[in-house]
Amino acid sequence: MKEKELRLALVLFGGVSLAVYQHGINRELLNLARASRAYHRVEGPAAKQAPGHVYPAGAGADAWTAEVYFDLLKRLGRMVDLRVLVDVISGASAGAINGIALARALAHDLSLAPVTRLWLERADMQRLIAPEARAGKWDKWYFRPLLRPLLAWARREGMLETQPDPETLERALAFVRSRWFSAPLDGALLSAELLDGLLAMETGSVAAGSLLPSGTCLSLAVTVTDFRGIERALFTHDPPLLREREHRHLLRFACEHRRTGELDSDFGLDNAPSLAFAARASASYPGAFPPARLAEMDALLAARGLTWSTRERFLARNFAHYRASGMNPAEVVLLDGSVLDNKPILAAVGYIRVHRAFREVDRRLIFIDPHAEARVGEGAGSDGGEGEPGWFEVLRSALSDLPRHQPIHQELAEISRYNRQIRRLKATIVQSRPEVEALVERATGGALSGPFTAVELRHWRLTSTNMLGAMPLVYDPWWRALVLEALDFLAGLLGSLCGCARESPGARWLQQVVEAWAAHAGILREHYRIADDVGEDADMPAFARVVIRFGIEYKRRRINFVLHELNTLYHALPGEGRCTTAPGVLDVVKTRIHECLDALAIYDDCAFVDAPAAAAVRALLQPATAAAAVRSEADAAAFAMRNAVALDALIERIGDACRIGEANANMDAVLVSDAVRAIEPHCRRQLLTAYLGYFYWDVILRPALGALALGSGPLEEVLIDRISPQDATALASVTEGRPALAGTAFAGFGGFLSAAARENDYLWGRLHAAERLVGIVASAVGGPGAPDASELRVFRKRAFEAILDEEASRLRAVPGLIARLRVAIAAL
Repeated sequence: MKEKELRLALVLFGGVSLAVYQHGINRELLNLARASRAYHRVEGPAAKQAPGHVYPAGAGADAWTAEVYFDLLKRLGRMVDLRVLVDVISGASAGAINGIALARALAHDLSLAPVTRLWLERADMQRLIAPEARAGKWDKWYFRPLLRPLLAWARREGMLETQPDPETLERALAFVRSRWFSAPLDGALLSAELLDGLLAMETGSVAAGSLLPSGTCLSLAVTVTDFRGIERALFTHDPPLLREREHRHLLRFACEHRRTGELDSDFGLDNAPSLAFAARASASYPGAFPPARLAEMDALLAARGLTWSTRERFLARNFAHYRASGMNPAEVVLLDGSVLDNKPILAAVGYIRVHRAFREVDRRLIFIDPHAEARVGEGAGSDGGEGEPGWFEVLRSALSDLPRHQPIHQELAEISRYNRQIRRLKATIVQSRPEVEALVERATGGALSGPFTAVELRHWRLTSTNMLGAMPLVYDPWWRALVLEALDFLAGLLGSLCGCARESPGARWLQQVVEAWAAHAGILREHYRIADDVGEDADMPAFARVVIRFGIEYKRRRINFVLHELNTLYHALPGEGRCTTAPGVLDVVKTRIHECLDALAIYDDCAFVDAPAAAAVRALLQPATAAAAVRSEADAAAFAMRNAVALDALIERIGDACRIGEANANMDAVLVSDAVRAIEPHCRRQLLTAYLGYFYWDVILRPALGALALGSGPLEEVLIDRISPQDATALASVTEGRPALAGTAFAGFGGFLSAAARENDYLWGRLHAAERLVGIVASAVGGPGAPDASELRVFRKRAFEAILDEEASRLRAVPGLIARLRVAIAAL
């Protein structure tokens, strides 16, 4: 049975009260993840297709549609064993709140039902107004007779789609009569509500554990805007150093479900204050809520007698560069993340490019855009615009609407370009494979077909690059690039030990010192050559030993390439004349290779360096980095010459502490193991060629991967899907041509003014998500035997019915909508 992973990366845009719509979508994403976990709780195709293998009864009172997704996965399982997981989330403003809640639910298999209650019952404008900002009996009394003309004007200005109901009128009046010229909404109350919602998820939990499969990681990025910003150094020609302030900021969280079963999570109960603060900061809409500061969360916890045990971990992860610049995170003033980054697609793409899948992967970036419906045919410069825009419309658009609703064409075009280049690189690998295999065969004397030892494999690995020696125009520049890459890692490591922020003057000066040392030591040279008889790392020339000790990125690229070649052995089903080795045999090899790759993670920071070695680095280099802003490249070279002996000893000591060379020995051990020998010969030769001949592909791949900002990550395309009112059309007749969402009114605040608006948007979120997710999951499995449109229509109808059956008793404010939906669903 062919096995495949469908990995979803979610991007949740800002949308103020349209957060309620996004939350409805998240409910379905969580149920899909639950269904996938339940489907894979048994092993083997026969067990998964057995009649008795069904979604467990009572597995979550709020997971009614999970059974539908389970049955869809079982239907697709006749052809492909598909696992679905969400492993990347990025969000801004309202999207950040929902992204945080979903990430917590996925990481620890928690219920979103308490968050549903938060949105439907507590997200009310009347509650959110700060007590001191509430209007007294006679405050701005003159707005009472003016309200209806004002709303008529708002409709003309495009801020209101339909005639408001009495509840909306009441709350709109309370808002305009509240305090002016300072934020009318209560930031402390918002913090309390967010914290309560995140804490309450524990009490409604489905089961202990995680919805992340073992060996996977969930990454979350939340955008915020630093009002004052942090100073950044920019190196130019003249003047040589510029300083600017960076106001964009990302708060990052992660959960790793290790293969041992252990969870290393930023989403646990003890992290609820960190998550609540991030949500509060990202959603501090300018003019409505006051800015967010750490003191607000500290005061809230103190008043409740609670502790924030993970506070230091949160600050160390997200504000270390502030501290390195001498700034106190407690003094940072944070605004709504949507001010500068309302659509954090690139943050999600950055995570996608470093997340590895164990099996063949179908990678999707799904962006959730509640505003897509409202923007069709509208906006400045669009074909739908007519006449001269009003003064207020222009002002509002310039200050708020246009920045927040900027098109994402550039980001999506970049992803399309990335996919095109990935396809070309894969084609190049396939086309060049026979030639590289022939080179490796000559270098090894044809010994790959028979048994060989780890000693022989190590000799071939150390000398195989000499096959490029006949082409010095390629060989020398490639070796020089590898050496510089290793020196970059060394300089970055020294900078971290000295407390230098990346791209700071101190970090730049250390880079110049390291390169000057390397040139003086003969490591950076004009020509490179390795003797044909070397057999140990110690026999290698100095330039090669630097790469062996510090060439972490090269090692990651090579291991990822071996994994790429191993994955191709799974692609063909039996009978296609390709690799017929059992997937279980390949799994054993892949697990061991992944362990080699995982072992390199300790080099992501400087914690692996022992205390005495770290102290020696600081003693020699830290005093000089403090004055780096006024030092030139000549100063760095002079420092390297004066301290050449000390630098030699220090770098030797750091190299011993790194022990990166052991990664090569570990991979050698895997490739001479019985598990690899169990792979059929021509497939095993492909795997060994990928390892020993990788230098050939690296000549092509390294510059291409750098241009794609892929680094050492896997070669995977990223397909783009959207969930929005525009894309879900199965029930479009119910809206009778009107916009489906009510939260778009009042510049996105409409949902906070009416319970009916919130219930409407929440229900449509679930229905739209169910429709789209059925199609997205099915599209991961194509070819003969895949479900046709009529089959998928049945799955969608079942999902729609389950949603209405679950929500009918809860949603009391929209009985007419539910009645119309039942009629439309019955007609499908």
